Amino acid sequence: MEYPVLKIFFAIWLAMLALSFVEGYVEGRNPWHHRKLGWKIKLPGGYYYPAYHFFLFIIMLPSLISLPIIIVGWDLELFGILLSAYSTGLIIEDFFYFIVNPAVRFKEFFTDFTDYYPWVKIGNRKILPLGYPIGIFVSILSWYYLWS
Repeated sequence: MEYPVLKIFFAIWLAMLALSFVEGYVEGRNPWHHRKLGWKIKLPGGYYYPAYHFFLFIIMLPSLISLPIIIVGWDLELFGILLSAYSTGLIIEDFFYFIVNPAVRFKEFFTDFTDYYPWVKIGNRKILPLGYPIGIFVSILSWYYLWS
């Protein structure tokens, strides 16, 4: 089956961009696990993954994004397209949080303010959040093996 790949990516990326506004307005200057209710998962390196993000990014969004599979039935190619769009959409959502958040300035992106998640560093200089190359890697693997 031929899928409208660009439309799927656009729809998911637009939703993730909208989510960056939601998170920016809800979290303000309290990203990730800071001042959140509920439990949190302790990760290696002293990082935490809060219940809020678990239910949003692991349960709710994948459930919504999988609706096309529920409608047309299981299709590996469609799954790959959705996975690629979602894994890159997560990068868009996170990055734009710093652009649209009314309480955070973009120049804080490379400061101690963002020490709540791991970074790729050269020396002590932050290059980019570790999740960004992971998201791109997952997207490329998905494209190559599932839908190219």
